Amino acid sequence: MEKSFGLFFHLKKDNKNQEGEQTVYMRITVNGLCCEISTKRKCSPDKWNVSMGRLSGKSDSVKTFNGYLDALQHKVFEAKRKLIEIDKPITAESIKNNILGKEDASPKHMLMQIFKHHNDQIGALVDREYSPSTIKRYGTSYKHTESFLKERYSLSDIDITKLDFEFITEYEFWLKNVHK
Repeated sequence: MEKSFGLFFHLKKDNKNQEGEQTVYMRITVNGLCCEISTKRKCSPDKWNVSMGRLSGKSDSVKTFNGYLDALQHKVFEAKRKLIEIDKPITAESIKNNILGKEDASPKHMLMQIFKHHNDQIGALVDREYSPSTIKRYGTSYKHTESFLKERYSLSDIDITKLDFEFITEYEFWLKNVHK
């Protein structure tokens, strides 16, 4: 869970058009790390209220502009809620990716993939550090884990972030019950 969360809108000073208008950016900060997203809207710096992070005024165009920023703010909180629901880590980047409809770029660490890599490493050390029976036992354990995933979850592999106490106790019970 995040320890700190911040969201505000600001003008990007180095991004002016010919009329002197600046692009409005949304900055999302989680645990001190931030990312920015362009709102694709520009406004004059003299109409911008820095402390409010909104346009100043009461005209219809100002209300529409500020309504758009409110909608973006709502999208951020909705993205944060979705990440909490699916038990994903909440970072500024993951919220940004969710808003922009991008898949999480972080690589997934899959259990069977890691298990196979481990067994390959142990296999390379047979007769130097491990006996052949050790790699045979690791191979048996690999096959049992693979069978458990297929039988209980209908999966060939699972993201290690999904492993929890329930998974471990179910696996332990399955091993005791099926393989005695």
